[in-house]
This record gives sequence, C-alpha cells and structure tokens, in this order.
Amino acid sequence: MHINRLVFLPLLSVIFISLTACIGGTSPPPQFYMLEPISSLKQPAGAAKKPIIILTSIRIPHYVDRPQIVTATGQNAYQLSELNRWAEALDHNIRRVLAQNLALLVPAEVEFSSNPNTAERGKFRVSVNILEFHVDPQKQAGLKAQWQITRNDGMVLNQQESYRVPASTTDYSVMVKALNECLDRLSRDLADELQDLAV
Repeated sequence: MHINRLVFLPLLSVIFISLTACIGGTSPPPQFYMLEPISSLKQPAGAAKKPIIILTSIRIPHYVDRPQIVTATGQNAYQLSELNRWAEALDHNIRRVLAQNLALLVPAEVEFSSNPNTAERGKFRVSVNILEFHVDPQKQAGLKAQWQITRNDGMVLNQQESYRVPASTTDYSVMVKALNECLDRLSRDLADELQDLAV
C-alpha cells in the first residue's frame, strides 16, 4: 500500500500541473485582417455627372468563405489558420472594396442590388465570380476571377483574368497585403473596361 501511494502521488502531481498549464496557459490571441480600398487616389475635381454602376453580385469560392484565412500547402492541400482571421465576412469585404475602388477609378456612383428592376436604372451592371483567392506554397498570392459587364443598351462583356503577386507562406500581414494588391489589379482592369464602354 505504501508503494502504491509513492507512485500515485507523483502521478497525481503531474496530472495537476498539466491541467493547470492547459487552463492557465497563454496562447497568442488571434490576429484580424481586412482588405482595404486603394488609398493613393484622390477623387477627381469637377461636377460632371457620374455613371451609375450596379454591383449585382460578388461571389467567392466556398473554400475561402470562412473566418479563418486559407492558404494552400501543396497539391489539393489547404490549411485554415485559427490565429489569423478575416475581420468581416470575406465576400462583404471584397464587395465593399471593389465598390470604393470603382467609385474612384471610373469615377462613378456605385450601388448594390441583385434586383433586376432596380439594376435597370444603372448605366452598367457588374457581376464578379471569384474562382481562386489564396496564397500558394510558392509564396504567390493568387486571384482568378470571371466578370460580366452589362451596359444599359444590352451590350455584354465577359472576361476572365488571373493575378499573381509575391507574398509569404508564414507572414499573414504580407499575405493579406499581396491578396489586396491582386484585388486592386482586378479593380483597375474593371475600371478600364467600364471607361472604354462609357465612351
């Protein structure tokens, strides 16, 4: 009985210390990130009437439609970071940034509506379907998107583009900045097309 107690008491101490470490341990708090609109541009002067652009839909793939930031770790392999998260729903963040970018780059009045009757009043209707939005194992941020621009006279333009920006596989602030740059490039291409169609 004395031997069992000698074995049991140290074992109990080890279990207690382990539980205390788990309960009182200090794991790092999660970091939150957001995509931001282009900030280096100024609203052009002048009172010219701006065209109305209706963003009818912005779709993102389900694999990134989550709070955690997703990165590719290899072929057919991805990881979710519990400690690095989006500060708001990613589709809302992308939609808001695109709207602010187009408002400056075109320039235009940008509104949101999925209602065909409401959308008819816009000079242009824009929908964007994002097919890829992550950093790969080669440290490249990637965005692949299909978009459609419909002019109010019925003309339709369909296009697909891919963007790549050097990033990181460990530094999430660098990853988000690179993904943001991909979104800025998409915004500029959309704005160029809209300006050409407005002529």
